[in-house]
Amino acid sequence: MGQNDLIIMALAVLVVGVILYKQINKVTQNITIEDENPNLAYSKFCGEIDNQIDILRQIVLDNGILYPDKKDEILENLSDFSKELVFIESLNSKDSTKWQSKLFDLLSRVDDFVELNFINGKEIADKVKNSLKTEFNRLGLDKG
Repeated sequence: MGQNDLIIMALAVLVVGVILYKQINKVTQNITIEDENPNLAYSKFCGEIDNQIDILRQIVLDNGILYPDKKDEILENLSDFSKELVFIESLNSKDSTKWQSKLFDLLSRVDDFVELNFINGKEIADKVKNSLKTEFNRLGLDKG
């Protein structure tokens, strides 16, 4: 075996090594992205919940509530829900059951609150639930 053959084999090994390195790097990046995905998806879902709370806020401002004299209190409660949502969103957990538990608790309280305080509260609560269910499924959180 001549020196040229050794050089060609060394170059071939080097090329294969570079290709393997790039493929391993790509796979580990995909794994990292998949590991972070629950946080990203739940963060996006929190954003949609906050959008729904903003819609509820607008309904209050448009006097769509049962007790107009409690308008400020209702707005304050909606702000409290938003603050709690921010706290949940800052949750740094890859455990989807923890996310779902905290969000389910919050959404249950929002649902009850809407039904008790809004004109046509049941219908409004159902619209919120359907919108959030659609977003939950769109983000693929129903598979986790």
